[in-house]
Amino acid sequence: MNGYVEHINIQVSQPEKTIHFLLTALPEWTIRGEGKLDDWFGQPMHWYHIGDQESYVAICSGGKGQVPDWQGSASGIKHVGIVVESIDAIISRLNKIGYEVDHWSGEHPYRRSAYFIDDNNLEIEFIEYFTDDRVLRNDYSQ
Repeated sequence: MNGYVEHINIQVSQPEKTIHFLLTALPEWTIRGEGKLDDWFGQPMHWYHIGDQESYVAICSGGKGQVPDWQGSASGIKHVGIVVESIDAIISRLNKIGYEVDHWSGEHPYRRSAYFIDDNNLEIEFIEYFTDDRVLRNDYSQ
């Protein structure tokens, strides 16, 4: 078996905002688990696993301030990429709750992606592939 990313863990100041964003964009995802820690390095913390049976995004409370801007030079996550069946469907659902595309990826014959920024300043990239051929999907010469 090859290694793959099962989850990513992100601490934010307003987890319910990121959860609402993700569950609106991806209605097939669920809160597959959650819990509370009374003492997470001196403060309480509520964690949520948002995703499906294969992978998830762990969203945790207790973050201070906003996620650093993806255009800046601060260390940290710049964006989370999620493969979807239809970017147009994602855009439609997110537009209905007030989110607009922040920017698009460059032109590519076998994929396209749109980037959104949630209320915690977390950038999410949604990627739609037009082929199942992994070589074409991963061609960076375009």
